[in-house]
Amino acid sequence: MSEYFEWAEREFSPETIFEKPEPLEGIRVLDLTVVLFGPEAGSLLAEFGAEVIRIEMPGNPAGMGDFVRSVDAWAKFWKDASSAVLWCQRNKYFTSLNLKHPKGKELFLKLVKKSDVVLENFVPGTMDKLELSYRYLREVNPRLIYLSLSGYGQWGERWNWPSFDASGQAMSGAAAVSGYEGRVPLKLPSYPGDLIAATAGFMSVLAALYYRERTGKGQYIDVAQVETFPRVMGSVFTYTYLKGRDRERMGNRDPSIAPANMYKTADGKLVVISTLTNEEFRRLCVAMDREDLMEDERFSRTSERLKKENADEIDRIVADWCSNKTLDEIIGLAKKFGFSAGEVRDSKQVYEDEHLRARKSVWIFDDPVYESMVAAGSPAKLSKSPGRIKWVGTSVGYHNRYIFKKLLGLSEEEIEELIKEGVICYWADAIGRRPPKDFDYESDPVFRW
Repeated sequence: MSEYFEWAEREFSPETIFEKPEPLEGIRVLDLTVVLFGPEAGSLLAEFGAEVIRIEMPGNPAGMGDFVRSVDAWAKFWKDASSAVLWCQRNKYFTSLNLKHPKGKELFLKLVKKSDVVLENFVPGTMDKLELSYRYLREVNPRLIYLSLSGYGQWGERWNWPSFDASGQAMSGAAAVSGYEGRVPLKLPSYPGDLIAATAGFMSVLAALYYRERTGKGQYIDVAQVETFPRVMGSVFTYTYLKGRDRERMGNRDPSIAPANMYKTADGKLVVISTLTNEEFRRLCVAMDREDLMEDERFSRTSERLKKENADEIDRIVADWCSNKTLDEIIGLAKKFGFSAGEVRDSKQVYEDEHLRARKSVWIFDDPVYESMVAAGSPAKLSKSPGRIKWVGTSVGYHNRYIFKKLLGLSEEEIEELIKEGVICYWADAIGRRPPKDFDYESDPVFRW
């Protein structure tokens, strides 16, 4: 058996990631998205090798870019940057382009002819008003794959309802089943509505690329944030259909498993214990020295343990046992007897986890602008064509010269003229927009391309 683990470690070795090809190499993506919902979809494509060109509108004043550049956790703005831009804009080339200007639109159409995918998450109909929606762009490039991400979809009675992660959680029913019975529902932390929907968009683009490989045809993709949550909420629709009522909130308990909860240990830590099968429950009983529970008709079968009064009682028994054992003792018994138990770790513990670092799930790297950085690596490890993080998000228009000279053959003089006309721009000298003050971007050959 040890041979397998040694082989698997060699096969997925993080040391060889940059020696291997990227699965989406040669795929060009024009990313017009804003905030988190859309940008993360583009970042996932970029992480697996797509050339993702991030296009921001010059705005007024010029160079302010995406609104999320004004947002940061507790308004810290490390090195004058929004952490949201740093982590959800991985591996992209940053440009600016005024799509309302005739010359800006002309340049965009030239890029469309040379690209494979367009991403946007504006209010539905916005791109159509500019005559840049899929029904227009497919005439320019019939092989184009066009992904529109929105709160409620490109059609239907709610198409124009604004949506953020919190409203997506609320309207999808996800918030209603989160939290404890008898209390106000809880919003899930961070932004799962944005990130799950972005992952759905990424997955859809991959499926469309495969379809195009077989047929030569592009297509339009409509992903609605509020429709992605039910797909990760298990059997909630089936439950409602069969029971004719809402699924109640259960806190940390599980409606399909008992016991399954979070318990406090003797040393003041928290452990999660779950037993899915009767055999796993038996192993827990042996570890607790309570084999008698298996003979009790209230607990001998899963269907009986899930009855509320029985689930409450077994939960109390396990909680009492945990309160007299240290976390290490419980984890040791779980390994010995074969039931599921895991420490409830904080983000610092996870960040420092050597197992995750060795697998590059905690990805530590040198960014060309921000130097030493860390990000969450891909949970999907591909042995022949793995994903990778090369750099984080940067300033508005940072790669203007690189993209417009390399792809469209513009000269330095033409670029300067476009800046004067308000067609393209560079970053505003404002927090969340500019590069780090100690970074000499004028000496960067990519910036000066």
